[in-house]
Amino acid sequence: MKNRIVFIVLCVVAVMTGQAQTKVHQWKMGPLTWNDFSHNSAIGSKCSHLEYYMGIQGSMDKHDGVKYLHPAVTAFMSPEFSWADTHYRTPQLLAYHQCAFDLVELHRRQLENYIMDGRSTFLEIINPDQLLDNTMLRVGEEIARLESETQEGRDSASLSQWQARVRRQLDSMSVYKFNSHCDAPFRWGFSFDLGYSFIGGGLHDYLGNGFAMGFTGDMGIRRHFFTTALSIGGSRCRQDMLHVSREIDDLYPTDDVFHLDFYMAYGYAVVDNARMRLTPFVGYGWQQFYYNAMDESSHGPTDGCLHVGLDFHHHFSNQVEVNEFLCGERYNASHDLMSFHAKLFATYNRFESVMGAPTGFTINLQLGIALMTGRARCE
Repeated sequence: MKNRIVFIVLCVVAVMTGQAQTKVHQWKMGPLTWNDFSHNSAIGSKCSHLEYYMGIQGSMDKHDGVKYLHPAVTAFMSPEFSWADTHYRTPQLLAYHQCAFDLVELHRRQLENYIMDGRSTFLEIINPDQLLDNTMLRVGEEIARLESETQEGRDSASLSQWQARVRRQLDSMSVYKFNSHCDAPFRWGFSFDLGYSFIGGGLHDYLGNGFAMGFTGDMGIRRHFFTTALSIGGSRCRQDMLHVSREIDDLYPTDDVFHLDFYMAYGYAVVDNARMRLTPFVGYGWQQFYYNAMDESSHGPTDGCLHVGLDFHHHFSNQVEVNEFLCGERYNASHDLMSFHAKLFATYNRFESVMGAPTGFTINLQLGIALMTGRARCE
């Protein structure tokens, strides 16, 4: 059995890479044909043989731009090790082998349902060899009964009964197809961005535009998002800047000025699907300007201000991964998104107490990468 499991892993990998499509035959590929059996002469009274394998392997389904990763029980027959004497290749013998292969598929589904319904224990999940051994043992015993009762397919009446019974069981046994999911209400994420700050109004008389980098943390409850963001940037004093206040007497033209912008905001996703999310937001925070150096003696003007903006995410990776340890839970999967992130927001500033009356505003455009994760129910 250990050798069979090793062989499974090698074969399944080959199937997934498209290199061995002719070397294995899975049940979903269609009924068996004699082309699936190699040529060999009869051995004693045995004129044919079906070699089958079973294993547990990661699998992927893709639907509407979402990748669904999940454990799957894989079963297939091997044309390389299955054989039939050309003198005995009758339709009835092929129907017998098809019935045996149907039994393999039936037990494959039963084992997959056992795992995905959350009935498997922790020890069975971390070491599935025993599960596979027991399933293969049951399959072998049932195929042995099929062989005995149908006289290896020669008893057509008994074979028809077996075919009808196995077909009914297959029709009533569900097959897991992962092509939809339901997100848990709560999700969280973060983003890193680089951008540019446009400074306008009276504030532009003192400071030029500058570059910035931003860090954003999001917590989402369904379509509602609560954001905490920090933006760190820099620019230079304008050449024609006038000294109008004692607090900025040490600020000279072309000096470097650092900007700190922190805010908390609420947003509602007006678009939220597998490909994108668009979230207008409004919040409140503060802006601090530093000159010469970032220490207490170099604080420039500070102001609490309103932040209004638009958050856009274009998902280039959308993945739902089933966790077999959580198959018995309501939310049995993790949902991970990687996105191209664009954020446009504006602030309104009033610094009368420091700079006379430089009421102004900033318009900030930032671009970067965002990650978001949460739990989901994979269906």
